[in-house]
Amino acid sequence: NSIVSTPGARCLTADLKDFYLNTPMKEFEYMCIPISIIPDSIMKEYNLEPLIHCDNVFIKIRKGMYGLPQAGKLANDRLTAFLAPHGYAPIPITPGLWKHADSDLMFTLVVDDFGVRFTRKEDADHLMATLAKLYTVSEDWTGAKYCGLTINWDYTNRTVDISIPGYIK
Repeated sequence: NSIVSTPGARCLTADLKDFYLNTPMKEFEYMCIPISIIPDSIMKEYNLEPLIHCDNVFIKIRKGMYGLPQAGKLANDRLTAFLAPHGYAPIPITPGLWKHADSDLMFTLVVDDFGVRFTRKEDADHLMATLAKLYTVSEDWTGAKYCGLTINWDYTNRTVDISIPGYIK
């Protein structure tokens, strides 16, 4: 069964808020920030002056953050471990493609964007409810927005048009 051509299949898209930013780290990282690049308003708001050492502020990174090389892997490993007991697993030979063990629900995962294909709404509801236990999830049951693309599904004719309106003026 391919994702697009399964008879009766429907699609939804979802996005996880702060997918990288909420990922706890087992091993913390540390960063040195020169005070010359920290605005005075931030220095004052967070009372950073007592923390200055050799014209720097040293910080401990406890959760994933943008720019941290391992943030994507940590977030993906956490998601994989979280979804496994609920029957969801990545398909080993196709990176980014996942399947549920007891249904035909499949989804693609690109960073924090889900493209979900399902035939039974209960299956999609299960995935969304499961994700909502750990993440803040936004859902689009029309499946019209995914990874910055606009997707127009024609379920009757089993076709799809993908575009980026306004990308080229």
